[in-house]
This record gives sequence, structure tokens and C-alpha cells, in this order.
Amino acid sequence: MICLIWLSSSCEDYLDKTIETDLDVQEVFKNFNNAQGFVEEMYALVVNYGTGTHWQSYMCYGDDAVGTQNWQFDYRIDQGRYWDWMMNGGMGTIFYEGATNTNADYPFDRAGIWQNSWAGIRKANIVIENIELMVDATQEEKDIILGQAYFFRAFFHHEIMKFWGRIPYIDIPLGSEEWKLPRPETFKETALALDQDFEKAAQLLPVSWDEHSAGQKTFNSNMFRATKGAAWAFKGKNLLFAASPLMKGSTDPYDYDKELCQMAVDAFAEVLKISDGGRYQLANWDDYEDVFYSLSSKTGYVYPGSTEFIFSQSGDVGWFPRFLAQGFQIGSHCEQRDTQFPTHNYIHYNFGMADGLSCEDSPNYDPSRPWEGRDPRLYKWVILDGEQMVENLGAASGTNEVHRFAQLYEGGAHRYPSVDLGSRTGYICKKWFGRSFNWFDNQIGNYLPFRLHMRLTDVYLMYAEAAHIAYGAQQVPSSYALTAEQAINVLRDRAGVAPVQFVADARKFMDEIRRERAVELSWEGHRWMDLRRWRLGEQDRYKEKTGLKFDKEHTSFNVELIRTKVFDEKHYWLPFPQNDTELYVGFEQNPGW
Repeated sequence: MICLIWLSSSCEDYLDKTIETDLDVQEVFKNFNNAQGFVEEMYALVVNYGTGTHWQSYMCYGDDAVGTQNWQFDYRIDQGRYWDWMMNGGMGTIFYEGATNTNADYPFDRAGIWQNSWAGIRKANIVIENIELMVDATQEEKDIILGQAYFFRAFFHHEIMKFWGRIPYIDIPLGSEEWKLPRPETFKETALALDQDFEKAAQLLPVSWDEHSAGQKTFNSNMFRATKGAAWAFKGKNLLFAASPLMKGSTDPYDYDKELCQMAVDAFAEVLKISDGGRYQLANWDDYEDVFYSLSSKTGYVYPGSTEFIFSQSGDVGWFPRFLAQGFQIGSHCEQRDTQFPTHNYIHYNFGMADGLSCEDSPNYDPSRPWEGRDPRLYKWVILDGEQMVENLGAASGTNEVHRFAQLYEGGAHRYPSVDLGSRTGYICKKWFGRSFNWFDNQIGNYLPFRLHMRLTDVYLMYAEAAHIAYGAQQVPSSYALTAEQAINVLRDRAGVAPVQFVADARKFMDEIRRERAVELSWEGHRWMDLRRWRLGEQDRYKEKTGLKFDKEHTSFNVELIRTKVFDEKHYWLPFPQNDTELYVGFEQNPGW
């Protein structure tokens, strides 16, 4: 059965076979049920960046985390070995064929952005080409099928372009005669074509499937479907990415395409208007964990995402990014052997002080007491030395007492190399799990962590970035009554952090927007992409991965260089498969590869 796991209760209503097997095209598209069965396959092609497979460690490819083992794949990325994206099981879990997909209903023998996105583009084009065959369907049903197709055609193009750069815009199901398409001269050219697709999708898709006639058949099971808000959000993201320094073709990290940023602001404004109508809301500080994970005893396994959820991969959401797991903290009781840890450089440069300033700018920062007076989000999402990690140690509490509180100092029970799986950096991330996620409290199996492709906080951050370029920090755009400064302060107010400063200095204010993005979206899979699109990857500050070494009494703190990333000009883009670039003139390899 071709369907998503979250639609298991109503899959029987959808098509068993697809046009790619032995069904006639008229049969596939004769009515809504059949057509939607074909569309369902595109949802299954969306790749989950947060999949738990130990090889990929995608969320560690930037400067934000470091692994404990050199065989982990973040190490290969740090070595600049980008060709390895085509390896089975390697970087391939996200980019290419690799580990078995965790969704038992996954209908394809491929997995990864490269294969899935090309397949998704083709499927979307088949839908668009044959939409008029839906003779036994209402106009509303035809619109919602077409809206999904436009959304996914743009989405899958965008997925490829984020990592490989310029590709031709494909708006027909390619046959033997049409497939030799050259790469366009600019990233912008294809991005503008995608913008039109996202626009069409936004006009055709509903704000909520549960409130649309086509969604009644799967009522209360429509969480993962493409919506009007998702289309507007990705329309803005596509434009902002195209406007960013790397995609613009600039070497200046502050050089954006202003016109594209203005267009992006207008798209994000539509999402915020939908939010004003109650469809999305920023999570409250006290309930912020509901965005990232749920605990069955509390929610009955309601999917996380809270009121911020806009779009996510839907097939294998039960997996978790293992570098965020706290299971390792109980030493020999842990079965996770692929742990990753937040780097000191990432925490020091981004998680500033409660006064709203960075550690470098704030007069309140004391290097001899580096964790005092910090941004409250540091304490919410990172385990620091001495913090309680376990509630119930069980019958052998005396023997295991060492594991109740984090010992991240040199020689401590949870610090590498005292224990092989200990923290390399002096930090542990807890963003995706509560305190009871450990073998002693025995709640590991009750946690459902979640990585979102798009959530409302991200929209606020991208809106602020685009609005600052288009209008400055304090000018109100015509499409929505919120300045870039105000957008950032909405997020800071929630966390109890002082308002952003440096609004008069355009570059310094952009630095603050980027720092805010690093904090709010920490370890959510955005950092590697952001450093690349901002043209910062070659700077030493973003290549060095460090840890903080300190003694048990906290009388001495020293920064330790753990690893220096290899990052040159060519590493801004992944290489295309060499065979593909040799098929015909016009589809050239990315520079340096």
C-alpha cells in the first residue's frame, strides 16, 4: 500500500498501484482517491534530516557539534571528503542510497535527497500534466491535488539546490528527447521559477486540511500534509536562500539581493498573517519542549511540533538524532555508540548573556565563571557540569550514584577520555530529551523526538533576516507591521533575554540576527547550510571545533582545539556525480571537483 504511516487508518481509501507500475494514466487520475494515492508517494520522498542512523550525523556538519569517534561521518565532512556523499550507508543516509528507511510502508528502493528529489520532481510533473483527467472530481479536489504537486515540484528542486547549487528547472516528465538540459547561469533563474510554483501552491492549498472537504476522509490525521502556510514559508525560504551571498555569487558575507529579500518578506508575511488568525502560534517558554519531543505518559504519543509545526518529513519521525541522546551518560549501561556533543566554540560565540549581548560584547561575562548570567536558552537546552541527569537510580543507587549529576570535568565520569563515550567538549545537549531519558529512569522508549523542516520560529528568524536587508532594522515593511528588530525581540522576550542592540550598525545587527538563529535553531539541522549560504565557511572561527577543559572545582578553564575543519572554496557545494556531468555538454561539475 502506498501511503504514509500517519494515514494507516485510512490507507485503504487510496490507490494500491501507481502510474509507474502497470496502471493506465486515466485510471490513476480519474478521481480524487486515485490521484491522492499517487500524490502520497511524494510525501514519502521527503528526507528526514534528523534520522538516527549513526553514519550521517548531519546536524554536526557545521561548527555546532563534534563526534567521539573518527569513523563517524561528521569526521569525513570535517576532512572535506565531500565525494563520500555517494557512499552506501555513509553520508548517503541523507544524500544517497544508504541504510534501510525506518518507515515500514516506504515504497521505494532508494533513500536520500539526490534520488528522492529527482523522483519527486518527476511525480509532481506527472500530476500537473494529467490534472485534467480528473473527470470524477470536484474543483476543490482538483485544486488540492494540483496544489500539492506544485508544492512538491518546487520543494524537491529546492532540496537539491541547497546542497548542489544551480540545476535546470524541470516542468515536464522528461523523456528520451528532452532530458539534456543545461545548468542555468544563475541560482536565481531557477529559484524564480520555483517561486511561481510555491505561489500557485499557496493559492490552491488549504490553511487546514481538517477544515477542507478533501481532508475529511483523513480527519485528525492531516498533520503532515502540505498547506497554504507551508507553501508561503518555503516560498520565502527559497527566495531568501537565492538572495543569500553564496547563491548571489558574492564573496561578501553581507551582500544580499535586496529585491529577492523584499519578495521573501512578503511571503513570510503571509505565514505571520495566518499565525495571527490562530493557525500557528509560538510555543510558550514553559512548554517549549513540546516542539521537540513528547513523552507518552504525558501526551499519549501525540506528535511533537506544538503550535509551531508547519511542515516535516512524515515517514520515520520516531528516530532521533543520536548525538543529542543522554543515554550515554550512564556509562556502561548505554547502548548508543555514536554520540555527538555541542562544541564550546558554538556555545561561546552564540549563546550570549541574559543582557542580550554576546560573550564578547557583554561586560557581565566572566571567563572564570563562564556559565553565570547566560542566555536562559543555554540552561534549557544544554547540560552543564554538575546538573542533575537522573531521578531514580534504582536498587543499586549507591553504586550508580556517580551518574545522578553530570561529571563533565577532566577525569569526571562523563568526560572523554575517562570514559570512551564521554563528552569531548564538556557539554551535553538536552534539547531533544527530558531528564528522564536514561536507562535508570527507564523512559527512553517513551520519548518521541522530532525534527521539523519548517516551524514558526524559523519563519520569524528568516523574516528578520530578509526584512533587515530589504528595509533596515527598524523600518516597517508594507506587507506586515513588524520590523526586523521587533521580530528578533519577539523571540528574545519569550526566553527572557534583553532586546537586541546594535540596530544602527547594519553589519553588527546582521551578526545578531545570525547569532539569534544559531541559538533558537541550535542542533536542528540548519547550521551547516547557514554557514555556507552566508559565505562564512572558510573563516577560521567557523572551522575550529573546540571543547572546554576544566577541573572539578571550576578553578581553571581552558579551551581545547579538538578538530579543524577542512573548508575551501569548493566546499560550498557538493560535487555532482561525475558520470552525470559527462553525459552531455552543459551540465558541468561544480568548481573545484
